Amino acid sequence: MRVTQNTTANLVLNNLQVIRERQEQLQQQSSTGAKISAPGDDPVNTQQILHLKSLTAAGEQYARNITNGTSLLTMADSAMAGMGDVLSRAKELAVAMSSDTNNADSRTAAVNELQQLKGQIITLGNTQLNGKYIFGGFKNDTPPFDAAGNFTGTNDDINIEIERGTFLPVNYAGDKLVNGGTPAGSSGTDIIKIFDNLVTALNAGSTSAVQAELPNLDSAMSQVLAARSDVGARMNRLDGSSQVNDNTKLSLTKILSNIQDVDYMQVISDLSKQQTAYQAAIAASAKISQVTLLDYLR
Repeated sequence: MRVTQNTTANLVLNNLQVIRERQEQLQQQSSTGAKISAPGDDPVNTQQILHLKSLTAAGEQYARNITNGTSLLTMADSAMAGMGDVLSRAKELAVAMSSDTNNADSRTAAVNELQQLKGQIITLGNTQLNGKYIFGGFKNDTPPFDAAGNFTGTNDDINIEIERGTFLPVNYAGDKLVNGGTPAGSSGTDIIKIFDNLVTALNAGSTSAVQAELPNLDSAMSQVLAARSDVGARMNRLDGSSQVNDNTKLSLTKILSNIQDVDYMQVISDLSKQQTAYQAAIAASAKISQVTLLDYLR
């Protein structure tokens, strides 16, 4: 087959075009740091990148959920610790007032303090975080306990997703904690009722009635302690999930980087080679253009 000058020229031009396109691709990679600028550059890896980015975004959402859940449970634990302190003081008062040696003034002083302690329990039951009442269940925009200590919230669990398909409740039902269930006392100890009974007993001067509440105070303290244990276990679970999530995000970041990030040293080396090839092709095309009719007649 005879190769004409025109064929040779077209071949050189095509090579120049290929080299030029490769140069532009390498220059774009070096400027953006990414191997893929458009889905058409590499459809298979583009799909993988999109999938990995969706997993990374989900991990970031799990991290936010875990942070919020930890804050809620930490606040709940703090409130419960306060309730434990209140009950301990109530127990001290009840023990002191269970003797017949106390006079009317002492009992009146004890009544006043017990009423304050009851109010403190209610205040702790109405603890807020970011404007939301943490013991109110789904009805968390209003105080879950009224002035008398009646529960007006709901006992629904507020669940958050901490891992793919794994949900964890990050609240504790106020009625279970303070009132011993709904109705009050149905599944546990009604703490509010203990305070009311102590006040009634002291006003009546009945030491036996005060003594009758001592076991109930022990039950109340155990109830709050059990709630703190439950909350503590869930905080540990969140901490563990946070570590798993961090490790997963780190792995995803490495995989994503391997797929989409360029090797700058390799890109610069390739670009240098392409520039050399381009200059050689330019020189070759100039040589071809200098061929005359006389050259063909030789």
